[in-house]
Amino acid sequence: MDKNKLAHSNSKGLQRLKELWPELTLFERFEYVITLIVSLVLALIIVVALLSLLENIYQMVIAQFDGGVDYKMFQITFGMLLTLLIALEFRNSIDAILEGKGLLVQVKIVVLIAIIALARKFLVMDPKEFEPMMIAAFALVTLSLGVVYWLLAKKQTL
Repeated sequence: MDKNKLAHSNSKGLQRLKELWPELTLFERFEYVITLIVSLVLALIIVVALLSLLENIYQMVIAQFDGGVDYKMFQITFGMLLTLLIALEFRNSIDAILEGKGLLVQVKIVVLIAIIALARKFLVMDPKEFEPMMIAAFALVTLSLGVVYWLLAKKQTL
């Protein structure tokens, strides 16, 4: 089945999907159902992560009144925020699959997720726990992914 028909079915909702269902191969049906289930699971994870982040922010505000917030609390909060962003980007990648967007868009989303994950690692890591060469390796990987993302964005505009 053509990806454009599948994308069109997603924009028209369940009614259009019901119309196209007979045209889908067994594997396409399986893939679509699994993708929908994963999408729902990710939505639940996002809600739980958001609630956890809000609880952490509340505790940080209370701690500020009780005597101050240490840098570890900020690291934890930013780590939680970036974890939430990673989950949202995963959700976007699932949407890209369901909508039948091109492979370039899907690869770009995966690279963006990797960049956010590395940024999260930098924010929550304690530099004393890592050797300088390991930190340099993380930095090189981050730079490489940034270049790949830039090249993909440039390719998409051509």
